[in-house]
Amino acid sequence: MNDLSTSLFADHSTLARLGLSLLLGALIGIQRGWQSRDSQAGQRVAGVRTHALVGLFGGLVALLGTHVGQWLTGVGLLGVVALTLVAYRARSRDQADYSITGSIGLALTFCFGALALFDDPAIAATAAVITAFILDNKREIHGLLQKLRQHELDAGLKLLLISVVMLPLLPDRAMGPGGAINPFEIWWMVVLIASISFLGYFAIRLGGTEKGIFFTSLFAGLTSSTALTLYYARLSRTTPALSPMLAAGILLACGTMFPRILVYCALINPALLAALWQPVLVMTLLLYGPAIWIWHRHRGGETVGQPSLDMNPLDLKAAFFLRWPYSGDHVARRMVEKPVG
Repeated sequence: MNDLSTSLFADHSTLARLGLSLLLGALIGIQRGWQSRDSQAGQRVAGVRTHALVGLFGGLVALLGTHVGQWLTGVGLLGVVALTLVAYRARSRDQADYSITGSIGLALTFCFGALALFDDPAIAATAAVITAFILDNKREIHGLLQKLRQHELDAGLKLLLISVVMLPLLPDRAMGPGGAINPFEIWWMVVLIASISFLGYFAIRLGGTEKGIFFTSLFAGLTSSTALTLYYARLSRTTPALSPMLAAGILLACGTMFPRILVYCALINPALLAALWQPVLVMTLLLYGPAIWIWHRHRGGETVGQPSLDMNPLDLKAAFFLRWPYSGDHVARRMVEKPVG
């Protein structure tokens, strides 16, 4: 009886995953079909039904692969790609459309169907939703590319280089005299300062000076108010007209740090909230109050316009020279490991 129950449960789970494969394919198909909704029947290479069937096909091939071999999934994917290329090649004879987005979409639909059955359905569903979102925002994405400037693209790639590539390679351990130097923490602060500089540039460019400073300050308060203070202090020296707004932004970032403490306590040890929330609220108001007063007093006055073409979105030189080698966590950890005295 237990074996029968287990078998029925496994069958129900398999059917649910196959149903998800079908639904994920239909999701991609709805978006692709909506894009070509004005086309006559037979002129679309793949619509809702085709994508739904391709997703189901991916799930069935993955199911068969558990009995035959995983090589069958690769053969199924190659078959889908071959049929798609033949269909789009035939259509390109009548329509001057050389985009391969539809071909990639069908191949991904097959992969989502196979992934939903063979691995984690949540990963398959997340990837399918993101894919549909990207496909549906073609005009917006191309519009952003038209507005993007060369030096802004270079700055974004440099930020990814120093964060995604270089940061994980650095050792996260104490080095040097007394273990006072941690290469990972030093570079992490460089990345934070550079990221705030990058975010502040685009926030000011897209939202204007006041909104850009306000948004960047709140964001930095959730990450590093120290990095924002260093960046705003340097920005104030180059653009003195913004000094009052930047000062208010620094106060906002520092004030945001205290509610962040309550969030940490709620996640780690909620018992501390009863003793902390009142003093934290007082400290937050003591910083937010002057920040709001300075903000309202100087907003709408003399401001600086949108960033100029030669403005650097990612000031790595400033990030290198304004780095903060000894973060608070690092100092606290060293004091615990080696108590003073």
